Amino acid sequence: MTTRDHGGGALDVGGRPLALREIDWNPLFAPRVVAVIGATDTEGSPQRTQWRQIRERLLARGALAVHPVHPSKPAVDGVPAFRNVLDIPEDVDVAILLVRDPLPVLEDCVAKGVRFAFVFAAGFAELGTAEGDAAQRRLAEVARGPMRIIGPNTNLNFYEPWRDGLPGRRLVVLTQSGNQGRPIVQGQELGIGIHTWATLGNEADLEFADFAAHLAKSPDVGAIAAYIEGFADGRTMRLAADEAMKAGVPIVCIKVGRTGQGQAMAKAHTGHLTGPDAVQDAVFRQSGVIRVDDIDEAIEISGAFCRTPPLAGDRVALCVMSGGTGSHVADLLGVAGLRLPRLEERTLERLRTLLPGYLHIDNPVDTGGIATARPEGRQVLEALLEDANTDVLLAPITGVFPGMSDAITRDLIALHARGGKPIVVAWTSPIRDADHRALCEAGIPVFHSFRTAVRGIRAMADFWAAHRDYRSPFEDAPRTPSPAAAAVRDRLAAGPRGAVLDEVAAKRLLREYDIPVVAEAVAASADEAVEAAERFGYPVVVKALADGLAHKSDLGLVHVGLGGPDQVRDACARIDTACAAAGVRHAGVVVQPQITDAVAELILGVSHQPPFGPTITFGLGGVFTEVMRDVSFRVPPFSRAEALRMIGETRAMTVLGGVRGRPAGDLDAVVDAVMRLQTLALEVGDAIAELDVNPLLVRPRGSGVVAVDALVVAT
Repeated sequence: MTTRDHGGGALDVGGRPLALREIDWNPLFAPRVVAVIGATDTEGSPQRTQWRQIRERLLARGALAVHPVHPSKPAVDGVPAFRNVLDIPEDVDVAILLVRDPLPVLEDCVAKGVRFAFVFAAGFAELGTAEGDAAQRRLAEVARGPMRIIGPNTNLNFYEPWRDGLPGRRLVVLTQSGNQGRPIVQGQELGIGIHTWATLGNEADLEFADFAAHLAKSPDVGAIAAYIEGFADGRTMRLAADEAMKAGVPIVCIKVGRTGQGQAMAKAHTGHLTGPDAVQDAVFRQSGVIRVDDIDEAIEISGAFCRTPPLAGDRVALCVMSGGTGSHVADLLGVAGLRLPRLEERTLERLRTLLPGYLHIDNPVDTGGIATARPEGRQVLEALLEDANTDVLLAPITGVFPGMSDAITRDLIALHARGGKPIVVAWTSPIRDADHRALCEAGIPVFHSFRTAVRGIRAMADFWAAHRDYRSPFEDAPRTPSPAAAAVRDRLAAGPRGAVLDEVAAKRLLREYDIPVVAEAVAASADEAVEAAERFGYPVVVKALADGLAHKSDLGLVHVGLGGPDQVRDACARIDTACAAAGVRHAGVVVQPQITDAVAELILGVSHQPPFGPTITFGLGGVFTEVMRDVSFRVPPFSRAEALRMIGETRAMTVLGGVRGRPAGDLDAVVDAVMRLQTLALEVGDAIAELDVNPLLVRPRGSGVVAVDALVVAT
């Protein structure tokens, strides 16, 4: 994991930041003096257009002076120019670099005391060459000073003017690509106000996390929409999401890199490494980030957050103009886990007086189109909004049809203006007429497919539920190491780099962190193995003991259910033969009592997943782990409740509940083991390349868990 310098603030026990760096943002958002380096009025030059746009926009925002800097021109468009930024007499808040080689100019900017610098040039890490990487490193070195850098590979979007007077709170757009951000900010045409659009480029210095955490605290910001190819730092990304969740501002993110092709393109575009997608998904769920896959979803879902009050729950009132629409949308709501509750009896009585008896009135409510153009239409909508069993009204408008679409539009706008429960519209007609514009301008969230409308309601219900119960995981993150940390570090340091510990040594590390392990004895001979088995009592398990053995069962080096001395001796002999055949040098065998009351086999693990660092893996274990691939992930720190959610994402939760006559497993003990492994990962994760506990046997409720095998690979 990349960990940047974040100003010497509080660190957790692993040396990772617990807060983002402090930045004085005012000179960036309200600059007084700006230098445009590379400004020109030469006909046909792209820098000419850029200079003129920059000057016009910044003067309109209240800048006192926008100075052109050019090595040979005395003036640009009649504005006196300076040969070097150092020659400008005033303090410079912002420098905008339109030059091909920005590095020497940036050094002058640092000497001048410039507060923020925009670097437009490309040719850095995205090249994937030694020269590009070296240039990126030089840029990062400059960024270690007091001047903050946006880019490289950025553009003019930051100072773009936005429409005023649109309803609701405003949207922040953060993108690592200018072209991917353009359609999102054009959500203004859907009535979504824009607060800021920052094109981040390669993020040599200022990154997504810096902007997201700062802007989430603005009272007029309702959501953050992001296009991300890769996060510069996994911890800072989580800290930013933490600030956004505390502020009640959702992050709606397109994160590319789901496939190898997407990962390769991201690396070529901005030099970002995308990281494993399953882990990225898990971190988003853990952090309350809403992941979407296309730009329409990003626009419509983030815009809905800007224009609705918090949802109190996930109960949807669905009002349709045809039974077919009701069936279709009801299916989508059910698949999404959203509830279509039975309406209150008083609501049903009211609807019976408003609608013909042959129409379905108990949610979905089917008006048949008959009541839509009549006064009864508004009364139906009122009844649904006033019903105590509903949290949000979804009204699909399926096609422009005079007398119906215009009438329901008028009624929805009037009811929205009263306030109260959110209203959501699914406008599924290709025709965008005056009614469509009226809905958008009134501040009603408008989606353009049933599926996206349902996805948006699901996202809003989930986010607000998480926000209501939210407690930052960083508040309780350990800052000082436990006594176990020093002991484990010493043991790992005693071996060579990349050493694979044998299972006895690996389980010794688990004991240091109070993760229960099976009793065992190491035997150098068959006689010693029998002696140990007699002490434990039969049945027993006998396994080969050797460094570097990751899959002993595959090599015939594990024998279970041994019921007597002869079977133990036979197992030892067979292990000797199998080791010789496989070329494995073993130091005897491990004898363990066999756990006979296990109701589930689990796997727990620690691995390093860029850009997040030590990551916890949980899933169904045993010999079929790789086949089942039923695992979930979390990045420390996380709460006990989050550990329980991680478990619930796998089929293990069903098994632990008791199946096919088996008793329920000890779920509390499983969560305890996860939390203790998390502490290990936080404290010594940097010294461990990989750790697997497989299997962790779960005994009946109240009887605990026990690790019967483990693998540890040192860094």
